Amino acid sequence: MARIGFLSHADMSIYHFRSPIMRALKELGYEVFAICPKGEYVKRLENEFNCVTYELDRASLNPFVVIDNSNKLSEILRTLNLDLLQTSAHKSNVFGTFAAKKAGIKHIINLVEGLGSFYVDSDLKTRLIRLAIEMLYKRALNLSDACIFVNEADPRYFLERNLIKSEKIIKIKSVGVDSKKFDPNIVNGVNLSDKKVVLMIGRAMWHKGVKEFYEAAKILKHRSDTQFVYVGEGFDGNKSTADESFLRSGDVLYLGARDDIAELLKSSFLLALPSYREGFPRTVLEAMSMGVPVVASNVSGCNEAVIDGINGLLCEVKNSLDLAKKIEILLDNENLAKKMGANGRAIVEKEFDERDIVQKYIEAYRKFIDV
Repeated sequence: MARIGFLSHADMSIYHFRSPIMRALKELGYEVFAICPKGEYVKRLENEFNCVTYELDRASLNPFVVIDNSNKLSEILRTLNLDLLQTSAHKSNVFGTFAAKKAGIKHIINLVEGLGSFYVDSDLKTRLIRLAIEMLYKRALNLSDACIFVNEADPRYFLERNLIKSEKIIKIKSVGVDSKKFDPNIVNGVNLSDKKVVLMIGRAMWHKGVKEFYEAAKILKHRSDTQFVYVGEGFDGNKSTADESFLRSGDVLYLGARDDIAELLKSSFLLALPSYREGFPRTVLEAMSMGVPVVASNVSGCNEAVIDGINGLLCEVKNSLDLAKKIEILLDNENLAKKMGANGRAIVEKEFDERDIVQKYIEAYRKFIDV
């Protein structure tokens, strides 16, 4: 049977986003490997899969450090005798591909789940880093067999920039959501508030629209029937994220990191995601699966998950007033909000159930190996 590896820059990413596919492959009798740096999720991965760790300085842009990490990774990959390796995220896609080729792995599939902050900012440093990333991507994508994209915007951009050949593009929208776990009929809520909860979930990065969410809460603070709630973490000292002093300020109830996302959504009136750019937001799918309407920014990724007027509303990016306006439309029309929530649940059941998405990945692998 084939030996299939999943390479990531973070053990958390493999555990949360790749493990459903890995479990399905394992059930089919294949040897499955989780390949990631050491972290708090490694033990959980070891309980289910072959788990191999490697060194990675995720923050470093020093080419000597990156090359050294890639060479060490290549030595590790060579010992695994993999038939196929799937990579994800920029560093894994690029240097993971180089390392895999050097290790003699025959088939490599990359996964682009979003382009990240380097495709939001436009200062000189960011533009130079973006140029370097694209030069490396072009070389890596020439070596790999295929690249999976989770939305329409990113492969279109890669084609426009001549980074990939069209025949190497595979589109599988989202990583899916477990509609049996995120089921409003079986999940119990938590005691958040007796008011209508406007919930935001995500890393406390400015590019996620955290500032706009807090500003919208201030704009709507006159409403006695509404409570804004934020779930996620910032990193003190990191200028790209909100620190805890900001997150605990203003008119928002800050809960920090939480694992009970389904229960929080059950207790919420709507989900807000005023992000500047997304791949295909998992939190939106989770809200849809729970029958919760969504207000999201009209940007790549968000506007493929949220159909304006059907399962939520789209607002202007970086516009707190428009975000507040769209939130208030739903706050003032409970019947509309419930209808949008029901539509979201139906869309998930039809198009985005995790089990269906897993099968699409397996079909993609079958183009290259016997799965």
